[in-house]
Amino acid sequence: MRSIHLLVLLALVAPAPAFAGIPSPINSTVPPCFFACPAGDLAFQIVVRDIANNPIAGSTVVLDFADCPGFVVCPANGSELYIWDPATRWLRWFTDASGTVRFAIRGGGTCAAGQVRVLADGVRMAMRSLASPDQDGSLLVDGADALHVNSLLGSADPTADLDCDGTVTNTDLSILTNQHGGHSCTNVVPARPRSWGSLKQIYR
Repeated sequence: MRSIHLLVLLALVAPAPAFAGIPSPINSTVPPCFFACPAGDLAFQIVVRDIANNPIAGSTVVLDFADCPGFVVCPANGSELYIWDPATRWLRWFTDASGTVRFAIRGGGTCAAGQVRVLADGVRMAMRSLASPDQDGSLLVDGADALHVNSLLGSADPTADLDCDGTVTNTDLSILTNQHGGHSCTNVVPARPRSWGSLKQIYR
């Protein structure tokens, strides 16, 4: 009987199953806006954390473009820090020791809201849109792209909101023409992370 009582006591005091190491969509950080440019000079980063808010190193983060046929990837040239699978239309890479993965996508085309699915170790983290100075997915930022953004001025279309302020304005048109005009897959520009200083909220 003493053995049975001891087992019952151990069962009562044993800790609940831990979920450490399983990505938590609530605690992880996914930026509100995703970007791609054929030159690979627009970067964004995702931080994967578990339920205890600990960063998860070595997590496989997938950007699923299966529902976004307009997204086009430049041919690989060895500068990419991601793996593109054309069969599944998955683009993936792995978090570092701080749980952070940084994407600087060499590509173009756009994805409407909710067309990009974000996964970490198979756990769905978020749904996002994709904006690009290469609006038409030709892998060249040219006048046609500028004309398209011009037609969207004043709208809330996230695919042309290149500064992620919620509205397509002349600032977005200026970003396209002055910072990315002429960019193509043959350009390789060191990617710079976007600053979200204009955003007043913390996005998860």
